Amino acid sequence: MKRNFTTKTLTIAVSLALSNTSVYAEQNTDSGAEEIEKISILGSRVSNRTATESSVPVDIISAKSLTKGGFTELGQSLQATAPSFNFSRTQISDGSDLFRPATLRGLQPDQTLVLINGKRRHNQAIFGLNGTVGAGAAGTDMNAIPVTALKNVQVLRDGAAAQYGSDAIAGVINLSLKDSTDVTSGYFQGGATGEGDGETYSMGLNTGFDIGTDGGFINLSVELRDGEGTNRAQKDIGGSSTTPRGTLSDSVRWGQGNAESEFISTFYNMMIPVNELELYSFGGFSNRTALGNGFFRNYDEAAKNVPQVYADGFLPYIDNEAEDISIALGLRGDIDDDWQLDLSAVYGENKYDFDSKNTINASYAAEYLANNPGASDEEIAANAGPTSGYSGGFRFDQLTFNADVSATVEIGLDEPLHVSFGAEYREENYEIVAGEEASYACGLANSDTSFASVIDPDTFAECGFQAYPGLRPDASGDADRDSYAFYLDLELQLNEKWNLGTAFRYEDFSDAGDDLVGKLSSRYDFTDDFALRGAISTGFRAPSLQQSAYTAYTTNLGAGGVLSPSFTATAGSPFPSALGVDGLELETSKSISLGMVFDINDEVSVTLDGYHIEIEDRITLGSMLSPEDVAFNQAAVDALLATGADQANYFANSVNSTTKGLDLIITYNTDLADGELAVTLAGNINETEIDSVNAPDGIPLSVALDDLQRSFLTDGQPQERATLTFDYSRDKWGAIVRANYYGETDVIYFGNDHIGLPDEISATGSFKDTSVVESAVLVDINFDYQLNKHFTLAAGINNLFDKTPDELGENEALDFITNQAFKYPVRALPYGFDGMSYYARVNFSF
Repeated sequence: MKRNFTTKTLTIAVSLALSNTSVYAEQNTDSGAEEIEKISILGSRVSNRTATESSVPVDIISAKSLTKGGFTELGQSLQATAPSFNFSRTQISDGSDLFRPATLRGLQPDQTLVLINGKRRHNQAIFGLNGTVGAGAAGTDMNAIPVTALKNVQVLRDGAAAQYGSDAIAGVINLSLKDSTDVTSGYFQGGATGEGDGETYSMGLNTGFDIGTDGGFINLSVELRDGEGTNRAQKDIGGSSTTPRGTLSDSVRWGQGNAESEFISTFYNMMIPVNELELYSFGGFSNRTALGNGFFRNYDEAAKNVPQVYADGFLPYIDNEAEDISIALGLRGDIDDDWQLDLSAVYGENKYDFDSKNTINASYAAEYLANNPGASDEEIAANAGPTSGYSGGFRFDQLTFNADVSATVEIGLDEPLHVSFGAEYREENYEIVAGEEASYACGLANSDTSFASVIDPDTFAECGFQAYPGLRPDASGDADRDSYAFYLDLELQLNEKWNLGTAFRYEDFSDAGDDLVGKLSSRYDFTDDFALRGAISTGFRAPSLQQSAYTAYTTNLGAGGVLSPSFTATAGSPFPSALGVDGLELETSKSISLGMVFDINDEVSVTLDGYHIEIEDRITLGSMLSPEDVAFNQAAVDALLATGADQANYFANSVNSTTKGLDLIITYNTDLADGELAVTLAGNINETEIDSVNAPDGIPLSVALDDLQRSFLTDGQPQERATLTFDYSRDKWGAIVRANYYGETDVIYFGNDHIGLPDEISATGSFKDTSVVESAVLVDINFDYQLNKHFTLAAGINNLFDKTPDELGENEALDFITNQAFKYPVRALPYGFDGMSYYARVNFSF
C-alpha cells in the first residue's frame, strides 16, 4: 500500500510554495534529524511537493528552534522567531493576564486560523475587551498548547480563506505534533527576572511507543509551569487612613506586572493501521490559572470602598482559569494508486472562569447602613458581604467534520493535474455563565434601588464586585450555529518552470450568511536559483458567536479617569439597534501577494514578499459611549439608561481597511572555525489604513468608529519588526545571539485623548495626548553544552541589556490616575516591561 498522503488533511488546499529560505533550518526532533526539505502538511496537497517548489511563503520553525530562547510559552517563542507574528503584552484588562492576543501581519487574532496536525483548532471563549490590541477578537489561545508536544510550527503568510474557510484572512498557523517512538525526552527549567521576581519553573516530558509492527504509534506529552508574578509598580501618593494624599505610601500597593500563574497540559498523537487504512487520533487537555489584578481602590473612594473593611483601600484580584479539551479522530488511506481519502471529526472546548478576590460589593454595606443608620463600624464590617466569590464564566465548543479527497489525473501533459475536493460541517456553541449573586447584586436584597455610600451620603455605592463585576443572570444565556462548506483545489505543473494553482470554496453559516471565495497562485522559476511567486485571492470571516452573542457588565475607565460601570450590548439588542446596527455580517477580503526567491549562492538565500490586503466590513468592538455621546438619539439614550450602566458599547461591521507590507528573510549558512554558523535576518514592515467607516444614516463617524479604536487598529502593533539571529555550533557546544527589533506603538488609550483630564492639574501644565511605547532592540543570548548522548545543559539571558519602555512622566495621564504608582505604560506593549530575565535548563533524551 502506498502511504504517500502523509497527513494530508481535508481543510488543506493551499496552492502555496515554500521557499527554502523561509524554512527555519533545523528540522530535527528528539528522535533524530529530519529532511530539510520536508513536505509541509500546511501547503500543497501534492504529496511529492517539496519545501522549495511551491507558491507563497511559509516559515517552518522546528521544535528545537522554539526552545532555544528559553521561552516555555509557545506565543513568546513564535514572536522571537517569526517577525510577522505579534504577541502583545497587556495588563488590567479582564482576562488578558491569562491569554495574550496572537496576531499575524498586524491584523486581528481571529483573522488568523490555527490548525493542529492540519485540523481546525477551536477558539477561546473570551476575547480582549476594549482598550487592548485585538479587542473583541476571540482568537486561538496559543499558550494552551505545550511546546513539548510539537515537532514543528508552520506559519503560512498569505490569505487562505479559499482553502480553509473563515478566519484565514491574514494566514494560517499549523502546529505539528510529534510522532516519534522509542524515545523519551524532556527538560527541566528554572529562571527569574533581573529584578529578582517572576521566578518560573517548568518541566516537560515526551515519549512514544510503537503500536504493532506496521508503523502504528502513540506519542504522549506532559508539561507543567509554575510562575511567580512580577510587579513594576511603585509607591503611590493616594493616601490612607493615616497618611494624607500627596504623601508617598509606606509600601507598594498597586500591581503592574505579569500575573502569578500555573499551567498543566497533556497531549497525545497516535496512528493505528487498519487493513489498508490508517486510523489516527490526537488531542489534549490543559488547565491554566493566573492571578491578575485591577486598579487599586483608594481608601476614600466613596463609591467603591467600605473603609470598615479596607481602612486603607485595597487591591482587587481577578483569579482567571482557562480549561481546554480537544480530541480528533480520523481515517485516511489510498483508495488506489491515484486517489486518497481522509475522513475526520474534531471536537474542541474552552472554558474560562473568573473568581474575584480581595474585593467587595460596596452596595451591601451601603444598604445595611441605610436600614440601620446608627450601626457601628464593627456592625457595618460584619454586614458588608463577601470579599471573594465567583464572578462568572464563558464556554465555547466546536465540532467539525471533514471529508477530503485528493487525486492525480493524467491530462496529456508531462505532469498530471492534482485535484483535491471536500466538504466540511461545523457546529458551534457559546454560553455565558452568571456569577454568584454577591458579585453583581445591588445590595443584599438585589433590588433596583441605589444606596448612599458609607463614606459620602451624596455618592451612590457601586453594585457588584470591584475589578470584575459579576455576570448577571440577565446577561447569561447561550447561542449556537452551524455551517457547511465545499471546496475544490487544482494544481498543475505546466512545464518544468511554471506552476499554477487555483482553489474555490463555498461556505454557509446559519447565522451570518454565505460566500464563495477563490484563489489563484503561481510560481515561475526563471533559473534554478531565482523564482517569482504570487497569489490573488478573495476571502471572508464570519462573525464569531463570541462577538454576536456576548454581553457583560464590566468596569472601565471613563472620562476624567473615573472607573465606571460599563455594559457591552448584544448585537441586535436595543442599544446598538437604536444606533443603526441590527446584527453582524461577514467580513470580506481581497488579497494580493508577490514575492521572489533568490539563492545567491550555496550559502546565501533571500526571499522578499509583498502583500496588500483589503478588508471590508471589519468587525470592531466599539468604545464605551455615555448618554452624552449619544444625546442626538433619544432611543439610544433610553436604551443605555435601561442597562443601569454609565456607559455601553457594542460590536459592529464598522471599518473598511487596507493592510500592506513586506516580509524579508535572508539566510547565510557557512562553516566557521571547525563549526557551523547560521545567520538569519527576518523582517516585517506593515501598515494598516482606515479606508472608510460604515456609519449608519444619522450616526456620526465618531460614534461608529472613534479615535480610540482607530489607534489600536493602525498603531497598536509595531509597524516594523525584525530579528537577526546568529546560531553557531561546534562539537558539543552551541550558542545563539538574537537581536529583536520592535517598532513604536502609539495608542490613545491611557493618553489624555482618552482620559480627558484638565491640563491645569498636571504638574507640568499639560498631559500627553497618547500613550507611546518606544521602538527598542532586545538582545537574547543562549549557550548549550552536550554533556553526553543523554543530557544537554543550556543557559541564557533574554533582554540582556534590560530594555524597558520609557518610564511615565508627570505629563502622562496614566501617571496621574494611578497616583504615580505605575512606572510604565500598560497597553500595546510588544515586548513587555519586566526587563532582563535569565534561565537555566537541562534537556534529556533516552
